[in-house]
Amino acid sequence: MIRKRKLSIKSYLYPYRVNFNFRIKDLNKSYKNQFFLIDEKIFDKYKLKKIISKDKFLLIKSNEKSKSFENLIRIINFLLKKNINRKDIIFAIGGGVVQDIAGFVSSILLRGIEWRFFPTTILSQCDSCIGGKTSINFGGTKNKVGNFYPPKEIYIDTNFISSLNERELRSGVGEMAHCFFVKDKNNFNFFSKNFKEGINKNLSVLTKLIYKSLLIKKKFIEKDEFDKGPRLILNYGHSFGHALEKITNYQLPHGIAVAHGMNIANFVSWKKKLISLKEFEKLNRILKIIWGKFDLKAISINKYIEAIKEDKKNIRNLIRVILTRGIGKMFIYEFKEIKHLKKLLIEYCNYNQIKIKI
Repeated sequence: MIRKRKLSIKSYLYPYRVNFNFRIKDLNKSYKNQFFLIDEKIFDKYKLKKIISKDKFLLIKSNEKSKSFENLIRIINFLLKKNINRKDIIFAIGGGVVQDIAGFVSSILLRGIEWRFFPTTILSQCDSCIGGKTSINFGGTKNKVGNFYPPKEIYIDTNFISSLNERELRSGVGEMAHCFFVKDKNNFNFFSKNFKEGINKNLSVLTKLIYKSLLIKKKFIEKDEFDKGPRLILNYGHSFGHALEKITNYQLPHGIAVAHGMNIANFVSWKKKLISLKEFEKLNRILKIIWGKFDLKAISINKYIEAIKEDKKNIRNLIRVILTRGIGKMFIYEFKEIKHLKKLLIEYCNYNQIKIKI
């Protein structure tokens, strides 16, 4: 049974674990040496004030504006006023925004404090909770500043999933899709047969998808923890997706933006004759089901190009994206000429009847 399983992740910093079906109500109620950074919506929805002492927590708005140096100052001041020391533990309860903030603060405060994580979204449960990345935004660019500092323990509580809305469900399934597409045909086939049940909030199926997604990612990060080689392939869909997030002012949910980004990567791969039209259409059908009503109405091509140019994975004047030669055959491709990429993006918009804003 998945609920009894644990994943152990090897790291150069320290080993850490993912525990399945741990319940937040089972937290140690002594709270000695423990502080909590919590998504304010989660705090209210799950009545955490009945569990956590009022002088031990700080609430965080789960939006991109919270991932700033200004907000970090507020959090660090709170923890220092509570006389936090290096033997204390920080618990993060929330999605990717809370994870990034808690991980980054824990890594720099007093040269490193242990932290643990309760991911409350599918997106954070199926992907970002492992790998150790912590990031904040800078200069209007997402995840520009950060490091690697994984939580010592991760607790997957599926009760959080049961209250997610359609937007959050589709975003989570969109994020985990990239792992299954990148791995191999067996994993892709498993995802293809089950992802609709995930969108429909079948908790049993979602738990299996989350576990398998983490298992896939675990193998990549244990080979390349610091994102210098093989792990870069997991950025499939993300360079194109992050740019979509930026030009929509982050109104497009991350996982849905990644699904769109995967589709763009697949379209470019087809146009460059790396995959067949039949193969592109097969993947296109799945991704369209995932994003559902959250399709793209219009794109400003020039703004989109500028956003892609700011991606931190680029080197000098080369725009680096992940393209594909088929399921499990992703690779890094470098665009040397912007006009070539621009032409392909215009073709993508025309193919999908997306209004173009120059």
